[in-house]
Amino acid sequence: MRVLLRCDSAKTQGLGHVVRCVAVGEAAREAGWDVIAAGDVESPLGRRLLGGVAGRLFPRPPDAEALARLARQEGVDVVHLDTYDDEGDVRARLAEAGVLLSSVEDGSFGRRPADLAIDPSAGAESGCRPEDGTLRLARGAGFIPVRALVRELRSAPRRPPEGFGAAGERPAVVTVLGGTDARDATAAVVRLWAETGVPSHCTAVVPGGRAVEVGGLPDGLTLEVVEQSGELPRLFAGADLVISGAGTTIWELAALGVPMALIQLVENQRQNYAFAVGRGMAAGLGAFGEDPDAAARTLRQVLSDPGLRARLAAAARSIVDGEGAARIVGLWQEVRASREGVAVRSATPSDAAQLFHWRNDPSVRSVSRSTGELQWDGHLAWLARSLERTDVVLLMAEADGAAAGTVRFDALGVHDWEVSITLAPSARGRGLARAVLRAAEERFLRDHPEATTLHAVMRASNEPSHRLFLGAGYASAPEAPEGTDDGAWHRLVKDAPERPQRNEG
Repeated sequence: MRVLLRCDSAKTQGLGHVVRCVAVGEAAREAGWDVIAAGDVESPLGRRLLGGVAGRLFPRPPDAEALARLARQEGVDVVHLDTYDDEGDVRARLAEAGVLLSSVEDGSFGRRPADLAIDPSAGAESGCRPEDGTLRLARGAGFIPVRALVRELRSAPRRPPEGFGAAGERPAVVTVLGGTDARDATAAVVRLWAETGVPSHCTAVVPGGRAVEVGGLPDGLTLEVVEQSGELPRLFAGADLVISGAGTTIWELAALGVPMALIQLVENQRQNYAFAVGRGMAAGLGAFGEDPDAAARTLRQVLSDPGLRARLAAAARSIVDGEGAARIVGLWQEVRASREGVAVRSATPSDAAQLFHWRNDPSVRSVSRSTGELQWDGHLAWLARSLERTDVVLLMAEADGAAAGTVRFDALGVHDWEVSITLAPSARGRGLARAVLRAAEERFLRDHPEATTLHAVMRASNEPSHRLFLGAGYASAPEAPEGTDDGAWHRLVKDAPERPQRNEG
């Protein structure tokens, strides 16, 4: 199997896209994939990082057609795209070449239809992503890719909480404002640190190792400047506090369990910043240049309180487990398997948006028990409860490389379960309902051997559903529990097929 990593790194972009791709590429190689890359990577560090994981780095393809041509030429199975730029109709062009599109987005930035759309921002699964025909969504902290070096350092013995600059020792501070520091924020942040007056040592990470002019430093404060490198996680792991922008670096810091103070440098960092500060995994210094006095007060408090830093570190580490890249690579395999025929899988929190759009389709609401329109917050709460319950089984169906719908089983008792099915609007009229229902029943009965009777309830006016279940072997059963003899509803039942006794000998 072969994957093409597609990312760029210019002064205005930083290294975040490259670093994420490198993490995914490392996981792909660990899983036995060949890795190549393509992009406009101006940063020498970015080229070195990609060169460490990709067998070859190609120039940036000028458009979707050229990208598909390169993928076909190199025998690529998956293109993993991580850029905010509009690349055109990439999915369609890659589909013509028989190649899957794995696409990374940050909220609305970089969003495009894909076979697999990944939003690796903590809390992303709580946002309602618009329906655009994407097959599979992977959203939230579980899909944050971090590099192998970070995972290695994460598994090393950790300092106890009281080790974060306590017992009179000067805290070790690191400032890192992105791979290119496009806004020249490093000098301003170092001055902010100096204004706190808290005795500490600051290591400023500066692209190119250029000098940082801050004037004289108060007694007890010392400063050194280092260049960007691929080994920065080692520096982070030994820090008592890292002052950072709210870009992709914060997730490596979180995986390491390092105390953070964050600055929102640009608009596309707003979501990360709000989540990290709101969840107590970082101290918030505000937007860059917005309120320096307030930022200095917050920074002084964090530098002066080892207990606060320990709490920030613990909260951050609990959110990012370091396995996101491996999960992404695993999903490539799953999505490839869904390209032929019908496949069903368990629902996840990432499916919230698709389920919401399907359930709110007017044609679905008109035949549901509750015909009202769902509200997003209530839907999220319902899904979270459903995924935790043992008396509800929620399955997602995919057919021929497209999202097909959902099948739900609700326990009526130990042996009786009610089944309901919703097809995605785009899947209707293709004769998929019977195959989706059959695949879901097989999966459910394999996992629930105690089930003996399946029940299907539908409005009397819902003739397509009535025909579907009759054709699937269900039959009228007036003696069934919760009888539906008011003329408005039909109840059909089906005995689960007998399963052979297990030979214990």
